[in-house]
Amino acid sequence: MIISDELLRKKKMVILLMAVVLCFFTSMSKMLVPGPIYNFLQSELQFAPARIGALGAVYMYAYASSQLLMGVYSDRYGGVRILLIGGSLFTCGTLLFPVCSNPALMYFARIITGFGAGTVFLGEAKLINDLFPEKFGIVLGAALLIGYFGPVTGTVPMVWLISRVGWRTAYFIPGVICCAAMLCIVIMMRGTIKKTVPGQTFAPLFRMLKNRPMLLLCVSSALIYGIYYVLLTQVGQKCIEDFYRLDKYLASACITLLSVIVALNNVVVNLLLKLAHGRRTLIYRGGTVLVLLGSLTGLAAFHFHLSVWVLIAAFLLLAFPAGFFSFYSIIAKELNPPEVTGLAVAVLNCAAFIFIALFGNISGIILGFWKSAAVNGIFPGAAYSALFVFLSASALLSVILGLWVPETGKK
Repeated sequence: MIISDELLRKKKMVILLMAVVLCFFTSMSKMLVPGPIYNFLQSELQFAPARIGALGAVYMYAYASSQLLMGVYSDRYGGVRILLIGGSLFTCGTLLFPVCSNPALMYFARIITGFGAGTVFLGEAKLINDLFPEKFGIVLGAALLIGYFGPVTGTVPMVWLISRVGWRTAYFIPGVICCAAMLCIVIMMRGTIKKTVPGQTFAPLFRMLKNRPMLLLCVSSALIYGIYYVLLTQVGQKCIEDFYRLDKYLASACITLLSVIVALNNVVVNLLLKLAHGRRTLIYRGGTVLVLLGSLTGLAAFHFHLSVWVLIAAFLLLAFPAGFFSFYSIIAKELNPPEVTGLAVAVLNCAAFIFIALFGNISGIILGFWKSAAVNGIFPGAAYSALFVFLSASALLSVILGLWVPETGKK
């Protein structure tokens, strides 16, 4: 049966809509563990800080690995096929995690959830590039805007839901919704799966890894995300509860605010580009400086026992550049040939999540040094000061590397 181009486009649009729904939950999933259940894992399952940090980190490592393993195939196999693989893995992992208590099974669930989540993102990005090649940055930004409200839902609303039905039931519900989205994709997929494009799969990746400007962009932006996600998914809510004695709802509201800013900035960055007359480096380097200022402000808040509003200001400074992923993707696209756009975005995202995972591990190790000083699971201010020393040094490195990212606006 031959499908008209118009019908094929309509089917792909419906699949893209379901991909956006899935990405909403993949974005939420990034910060659900440990995030709102840090204290549950600490008290109910008796997990040490390092193990809790690792539980969050394995998701990020799996997400990062998916960007390389599936990214090299995204331009060959098309968005729909990639989306089917990723959506199936993500849904299975999301359903499995809340029914487990065994640490090994929980790690396994988070690994397949993370790998699936990264693959879903690649499928979405590839579909957008296929349907809107001339408006890739704008449409990707709009999709990320919707997706990044997943973490918003995963903070205060999820904390409220956990208090009503328990964390296991609350974490099971997203998996059920993802099942419905996957069913819709399966119904609409006939005729949308492209033929495999022949070629050397890994050759473009090897060329990209030799692209010095691309590597500078990847590492510099990855440092930004490593710092931000330590707060979003690991210790942001907990450090506010521990140091300032705010209740879990107020602390969660602060993290919600960060998620809102990141979501909105995927669209705001297009306005900034217009104001900057298309100059990429002006916005990029300004973002790295904001991250450094935010890290130093957070360090000052804990070291000098400053007001909680100072810490919130630090969080806001760190969140602002973290909402520029669509902008970083534009630069990555412009630094590489157009036929490997999917792979360029995948490599950029891979670098980000390697650093997110690494920083998650490091944050758990740093806090672990103060385990004996913790009272009822509450860490002293010195523990968080040490963490922000590490974050500040990382931010400074991001600023230095960002100075060498070239201007691509004229391209």
